[in-house]
Amino acid sequence: MAARIEEGLRDAGFRGEIAGESPLAPLTTWRIGGPAEILATPADLDDAVIALRFARQRGLPWRVLGNGSNLLAPDAGVRGIVLRLRGALHACTVEGDVLTAGAGASFPRVANVAAEHGLAGLEFAAGIPGTVGGAVVMNAGWHEHETGNAVAHVDFLDEDGKARRLDRAGCGFAYRRSIFRERAVVVAGARFTLSPDDPARVKARLTAFAESRKASQPTELPSCGSVFLKPDGDFAGRLIEAAGLKGKRIGAIEVSSKHANFFVSLGGATAKDVLALVAAVEDEVARRFGVRLVREFEAW
Repeated sequence: MAARIEEGLRDAGFRGEIAGESPLAPLTTWRIGGPAEILATPADLDDAVIALRFARQRGLPWRVLGNGSNLLAPDAGVRGIVLRLRGALHACTVEGDVLTAGAGASFPRVANVAAEHGLAGLEFAAGIPGTVGGAVVMNAGWHEHETGNAVAHVDFLDEDGKARRLDRAGCGFAYRRSIFRERAVVVAGARFTLSPDDPARVKARLTAFAESRKASQPTELPSCGSVFLKPDGDFAGRLIEAAGLKGKRIGAIEVSSKHANFFVSLGGATAKDVLALVAAVEDEVARRFGVRLVREFEAW
């Protein structure tokens, strides 16, 4: 089946890389996941349009993969087409106080480009290991800093492959949410309006965010980032730690002893392990404190 899909994509004019039954684990920050039936990396935006229209015509499911953070891929893998944007759509340009970046661009790299041009507003991105597309979809942030605050507009493809654009007000940004998280679209890129500042001061703040991440998070082990959203008036990590769950382990996945809202893979972890540990933590926190934690990561 994968070979037929690949042949059909090529016949449709797709020019990028195509790999059949390609493992997803190496492409996610949790290092978990079975194969994608078709992993397609578009050469450009036109290629992404071809892939979307091909999938629609063939009735094939499709998903978008960025850096694979905040994502749990299933052990059995994913059928249909996984459109990988990291390594594609990664251009980043600056004009005045406006920075434009493709969805596949590394968000930390974009923050560094902004700093080099003396533009403030994205320093927090140095601590977010994702792509611009993922940051927009999730409205990724760090404490009071959020991606949506700097967005001027977002370019995306609808499920028919038609190019569309929404300004910030139309994106529905909220805490770790945007309308793109609930719609079958491909974010193509975003334009950010930033503030001129001394490059040295911007770089110092960027470095501080990156160092804070290393100091407070278990960056030395595979994780998805934060597992749970922040409950009203509290922190998921504090509740998990107060429940005595630091170090709790199921299979090869463990609640980090460094930050309880990070579940780290000790090597060979499975999605089944993750879901079992997540459920156990949810149940214990609910039992102890009456708080039902809400998952931040996306499970395919």
